[in-house]
Amino acid sequence: MARTDNALIVAAVDGTEPSLRALDWAAREARLLGRKLRVVHAFDWPLHYRVPRGLPGFDIDEFARRVVHEAVDRVREREPEVEAEALHIVGTVGPTLLQQSENAHLIVAGSRGLSGLRAVVLGSVGVQLAALAECPAVIVPDRDPGAETGRVVVGVDGSPSALAATDRAFVEAEARRATLRAVAVAGSASHGVFAALETPEGPGSPEREAAVAEARRRLSESLAGQRERHPGVYVEEEVLPGHPAEVLIDESEYADLVVVGSRGRGGFTGMLLGSVSQTLLSHSHCPVMVVHAAKS
Repeated sequence: MARTDNALIVAAVDGTEPSLRALDWAAREARLLGRKLRVVHAFDWPLHYRVPRGLPGFDIDEFARRVVHEAVDRVREREPEVEAEALHIVGTVGPTLLQQSENAHLIVAGSRGLSGLRAVVLGSVGVQLAALAECPAVIVPDRDPGAETGRVVVGVDGSPSALAATDRAFVEAEARRATLRAVAVAGSASHGVFAALETPEGPGSPEREAAVAEARRRLSESLAGQRERHPGVYVEEEVLPGHPAEVLIDESEYADLVVVGSRGRGGFTGMLLGSVSQTLLSHSHCPVMVVHAAKS
């Protein structure tokens, strides 16, 4: 869907600690980008369609109002420059948040809490947002944020969604005045850079050299135009061996944000979210932004 220049950032909250971590990240992002923040609580109480609304001791609307208003108060306290609004909706969580993404600049959620399954690192709602949101989706891991590194990492493989991710990564690095570390993985040349099923033969082998050369070519082509549009962003280019998901997870330990496309060059064409993105979302040390290629 087309978005206007004043499109806002949406933060999904449910009162849990993971969602508050995501809210803090979204509020800072809103300040950095000079955008309005919408705090959204979608409440899907089990069996609420069959249980009387007058159940003693619990009121759905009052609970929802408290969640969003406390969240907005938190934003105003921590990021007073950010204009924030509250919205609570009783309905199925995933579809409600996907609808909120239609005209948004960005939608942000925690990696746990929204699914209600505390043992699952990335719940079904997080997967839905990453795979189906109409705007880029950021999933914030449920861990204490470390000191800022001043580095944004982007995974590059030349695919349409990775090119869109590269575009967005430059914007993010520029807003943070951060270094942009562009990473390509030298996997099996026959499968494409981000579709490696196994690592090529050892250093110096023809297979390895071909894979590295192909990765460098895609990396250079992906960055060329963006460098001209964002001359103030310092870029590090890196071609690394290994499996793409493992490489990006390692990179996330020393980054403030990792930006990836929703689906790389390999895998099944019909997949909305590739295996690399799914694995990274579940194991990243820092927030992950998933970007889809523009719809033709």
